[in-house]
Amino acid sequence: MYSLILKDLLIQKKTLGFILGYSIFLLFVFQGPDLAEMVYVIGAMASSYILILGACAYEGKGGSEIVLNSFPLRRKDVVRARYLSVFVFMFLSLMVIGLSGAVMKGIGLTFPQRYLSWFDVIGVAVISLFLTSFYLPFYFKFGYIRARLVNLLVFFLFFFVPAYVMNYYHENSTKEWFRQTMIFLDNHPAWLIGGLIIVPFLMLLMSYLLSVKFYQGREF
Repeated sequence: MYSLILKDLLIQKKTLGFILGYSIFLLFVFQGPDLAEMVYVIGAMASSYILILGACAYEGKGGSEIVLNSFPLRRKDVVRARYLSVFVFMFLSLMVIGLSGAVMKGIGLTFPQRYLSWFDVIGVAVISLFLTSFYLPFYFKFGYIRARLVNLLVFFLFFFVPAYVMNYYHENSTKEWFRQTMIFLDNHPAWLIGGLIIVPFLMLLMSYLLSVKFYQGREF
């Protein structure tokens, strides 16, 4: 199973170079007060998802799924390796953009405005787990080519939902019910952080079980 995860990394060596350039580009471009706070989350989350899609694309386009199923491998192990690779990709994405930001600040550049924080790590984990939990069952059910419509939906959500959330915040931040909600969340940080961590992991578990069921019943 670990060799399967290593395979997902080795076949994307060029993509890792792209992610380094992409991270530096985002740190340079996202210098506004609102965007600067989210640059690490957006950069690492997008990089992680690109790596997941890349691993799925190489298998789907290259026909390696058929080769894998000719080996003495349990389909459950193939699915498990892909889900574990999500965490490897998240770690690599956070490391690349975090180190890039630290080096840029270390040499005296005015951007980024801060270093990587635990808030960024939690944000990347939550969003990435939600996205992959949604996408991977479709991939294991239909394959990469037929699941491309789901990719379009995910990218649509990625580009438009953050803008909607920010607009909603600016329109409602002065309302009393919104202020009371923020006060409640500020006074219950453990409850909020616990929920942010537990919910996506539960969703990932359900997604994994569903993917195993789909993949075991899939014909090649």
